[in-house]
Amino acid sequence: MLRTPALTPGRARTPGRHGALARLTAVATGAVLALGVAAPEARAGGSACTSDAHPQVAVAIDEVIERITAERAGDIAVGVAAFNGELTCTHRSGDVFDAVNAGEIVVLAALLRRAPEEERGLSPEEDQAATRMITRSDAAATGWLRDHVGTDAMQRFIGLAGMPGTRLHPDGTVGLMKTNAADQLRLLELITEPNDVLGDDQRAYARRLMGEVDDEQRWGVLAGAPEGAEIAAKNGWLHNDGTDAWRANSVGIVDGTGIGPYRMVVLTDGNTGRDYGVRTIELISREVHAVLNGTPVRVPVTPAGAPGAA
Repeated sequence: MLRTPALTPGRARTPGRHGALARLTAVATGAVLALGVAAPEARAGGSACTSDAHPQVAVAIDEVIERITAERAGDIAVGVAAFNGELTCTHRSGDVFDAVNAGEIVVLAALLRRAPEEERGLSPEEDQAATRMITRSDAAATGWLRDHVGTDAMQRFIGLAGMPGTRLHPDGTVGLMKTNAADQLRLLELITEPNDVLGDDQRAYARRLMGEVDDEQRWGVLAGAPEGAEIAAKNGWLHNDGTDAWRANSVGIVDGTGIGPYRMVVLTDGNTGRDYGVRTIELISREVHAVLNGTPVRVPVTPAGAPGAA
């Protein structure tokens, strides 16, 4: 699993989990929270955070998502699930996006579903291809595994997983698979929580590969995660042919924190550049991590080779 590096030396820490959370939520909640008002309903912009157990956190994350998506250009969808299902936040979670590299998780999950049904483990060839696909986004490995698993097995997994907004591309292009934030959040849940679709070993295998992605893929929803947190992520970008627009997506699972495991999805399209999309994702990610964990907003550490690196 990826472990979040320490804060940049010299950056001040603000002691006190509850004090930090109060400062983060003050603008969003004001006197409303003092009256005990619950989390907001879905608004015209398509955002909603719901939590009976953590209403202040829900209101604060809702404000973060609304503010940043209003300030940034392009299409943006967000999904967050935390506190063992007690909090869910979405923004335009039903809008259709190209899956980009998140589509590789669907291919992997279909493989992990099929192998036990055939009463076998992964072959060395399958393991090698899956490792290269997830950790390196290797196109050749992705293409081989897609063909090896087959359309029927992938479609069957999508149905079993309860992902109605995810549709395979007619030509089989994994990155152009259609999906939405709700389905991606559901897919991360299947990789995190016990369920009837993927077994314990299969979930652990998927998380391990997502936790071992190459340095250039260590961006996106891991930005701003708590120090020492374990992160399993899949990130990627894709240029829209014939235009100046870029897609950039990031999905991830965070564990090893004081609030337990949580999941985050940010899908974007229509970005004016690759780095613009990555920046949008990380602006959201940094503040969501801070609100969830009641900590100061962390400056993201950009590894060499990642978007925005010198």
